[in-house]
Amino acid sequence: MSETNSGDTSSESAGYLVSDLVGLALRQVGFEGLGTDPSPADLSDGVMHLNMMLAQWQRREWMVPNLTDVFCMATGKSVYYVGRGGDIDVPVRPSQVLGAYARLLLNGGAAADGDFSANDFDPGDFVDNDDGLSSANPIDYPLTEIPSYQDYAALGLKGLKTWPSFYFYNPAFPLGEFRPWPIPAGGNTWQLHLLIAQPLQGNLKASDPINLAPEYWDAVMWCLAARLAPSYGQEASPTVAAFARVALNTIRTVNFRAPTLGVPAILNPVNSPFYWPGLEIQKL
Repeated sequence: MSETNSGDTSSESAGYLVSDLVGLALRQVGFEGLGTDPSPADLSDGVMHLNMMLAQWQRREWMVPNLTDVFCMATGKSVYYVGRGGDIDVPVRPSQVLGAYARLLLNGGAAADGDFSANDFDPGDFVDNDDGLSSANPIDYPLTEIPSYQDYAALGLKGLKTWPSFYFYNPAFPLGEFRPWPIPAGGNTWQLHLLIAQPLQGNLKASDPINLAPEYWDAVMWCLAARLAPSYGQEASPTVAAFARVALNTIRTVNFRAPTLGVPAILNPVNSPFYWPGLEIQKL
């Protein structure tokens, strides 16, 4: 399930086909003459390089234009699988989880579709309870990452079932493993939300459109030219390399967002409810 819709960008990104940018990239290395089309074999090689390049870009946070909030209902399991056909069904298995939180559904699951109802913020709701909260209002609690499998393995009571506070993500293939801890109960009480990088295009064909924001077109062409040059017995020229760096820096400037700096829990005298050996050197 996915809570965030990246929107329809076809009107902004339509304009170039894969074959267009592959042909331009080949011309930057002097292989194709002006106004000529690449041969089927050269075009096929260029498309293959493009797909491999986009797969590499997918693993760099600053190369992905959007983060997506995906989720599943907690069922009391210790492991939730992430990827195509998993508990959290997404087309590309994420290499990392960039943030996570648990949503407590105080209304017993009426918000299980992941969206807030307009009634959740009805001012009349806030006079019903002494605590000032509507019983229909879900509450989100951030989950702190356990950074390594070794730290997760060091947990003495992995089956502890109570209020979730931490998570460990193992980027296994073909399905990643999301392990909340302590384990939240099932019964339409909790949702587990993950922030992951939005999938870039993959398995492109020569006739497919490049469905990326316009600032990516230049980066695709120049970076692809640098990748293709060795296939034709050349080194990427200084001009090609310079333009590729400039195009990538533009994307980095647009996409990069630095989260708030965290402080190790051991340096904070409060809000440290759990401890295990090695915690003092972790960002928990």
